[in-house]
Amino acid sequence: PRRGGPVGAAGHSGAPPLFHRVMDASLTEVRQALIDLRARFDGRVDSDALGRLELVLAEILNNIALHGAGTGESAAAARPGSVTVHLSVTSHGGGLACAVIDDGPPLPDSCLVFPEARPAPELSALRAGGFGWFIIRDLTRSLFYFREDTLNVLCFHIPGPSAGRGGQ
Repeated sequence: PRRGGPVGAAGHSGAPPLFHRVMDASLTEVRQALIDLRARFDGRVDSDALGRLELVLAEILNNIALHGAGTGESAAAARPGSVTVHLSVTSHGGGLACAVIDDGPPLPDSCLVFPEARPAPELSALRAGGFGWFIIRDLTRSLFYFREDTLNVLCFHIPGPSAGRGGQ
């Protein structure tokens, strides 16, 4: 069940839009959060930046939903809703700032090591998945992760049109 909803600048003219959601890590909750996020920012921020944010968050939140309860999809299915996610997004002059905090297991070290080059395209045809971190890294700036006690903290910035695009 959704424990938080879109929060905004109602009654505060000139304040930047803010979205905050506390949710169970489930595919249904992820889908609804992305729909609500779009509704909150649509028409208020650059549409390209919003699209990049949705893609990055879909990768991150779906990974938490599928792998956060242990390893693999079967573990997530066995313990639905066992991981809680806090999602916060705000817009500012340079784009969108985002923080994703969850109480699942630590992010595997292999996710944090970025090879210098992407695998060859023919390799990608041989297996599904495993390329989400390339997408996340390519579409964000100031990407960082740390573990604080029992929480995973992942923060990043999606640049607006004037800031350009790029990795870390």
